[in-house]
Amino acid sequence: MIKTLLKKTRVILIIAVVSLSSCKQKEQERQQNFVPANAEDLTTEELKTVQIVTTNKYEYRTGTSGDYGYNYDVSGYDDNGNEVTGNVSMEDKYGNGTLTNAQGDEINVTVEWIGKGELEATDDDGNEYELTVD
Repeated sequence: MIKTLLKKTRVILIIAVVSLSSCKQKEQERQQNFVPANAEDLTTEELKTVQIVTTNKYEYRTGTSGDYGYNYDVSGYDDNGNEVTGNVSMEDKYGNGTLTNAQGDEINVTVEWIGKGELEATDDDGNEYELTVD
């Protein structure tokens, strides 16, 4: 009776290990073949930096990892509707960066994620900017 129980336990363990291995392999294949929904909007260089991070709310990102989280090119508008472009470094929900306005002035900003690919920035004078990740 004990031998029969041990045999059944071994069979169950073998089935469990094979199942888990198969699931992990499928996840790796999914990640290798993953193409973001907005792939047509991304440059070849950005597509090379696509990362899948399933532990985060946003499973993929196109920024580059650095000493201070992730780095993103952004564009958007100031409070008056004037266009700005720039680059920000993000760690979790917050970050810092530099924007450039149409006159070529550089503006230091603090940044916060407010939605998927959407950021809100504030400069030292309290001016706000609505930004999107390029």
